[in-house]
Amino acid sequence: MLNSLVEFHNQIFDSLHVLTTISPELNFWIYIIAEQLDWYVLLAGMLFIILHRHGHSINRPVFISRVSIIEGIYTTAGILIAWGISYIMKISFAIGRPFIQLMDVLPLFPYGGYDSFPSGHATLFAAMAVAIYLHHRKVGSIFILAAFLIGITRVIAGVHFPIDVLVGWILGGLSSWLVYKYFTKKMK
Repeated sequence: MLNSLVEFHNQIFDSLHVLTTISPELNFWIYIIAEQLDWYVLLAGMLFIILHRHGHSINRPVFISRVSIIEGIYTTAGILIAWGISYIMKISFAIGRPFIQLMDVLPLFPYGGYDSFPSGHATLFAAMAVAIYLHHRKVGSIFILAAFLIGITRVIAGVHFPIDVLVGWILGGLSSWLVYKYFTKKMK
């Protein structure tokens, strides 16, 4: 059973990583999404939470509202908890990245070493995306798509295994959801 799961996992990795052999143009976009887009998505998420109008009229604008501050606290708490758990897991497991474990994997860019599991990028962006989604469904959906693309392209690029990204998404999303549930329960 375990061997079947490992084989299935490796097949998923191979089928995604083989996309790097298609064209240099595709590799350029994979690199941009996997390695360069992250800071822009993070900045966009922070700015959205801080500057979103929250139903204020144009006649009475509020730069940073009480609701923005509360959402910022939820989001920050969810991200920090997820990041902390992810960091502890990375140190505890010390799993090598695909290009370290598999001789035939050439990553699109150098990244890390024995810190593959779970994906910090997947954890961070899932935590942020779910936190935004819980307050703003439409905009949150865009951030969920960005988290998905960043995670998948990191597998394609050869710097993560699929399980690294999957666990990161679960960890990040669950942390933000639990923080949201905890704080909304306390506020009632």
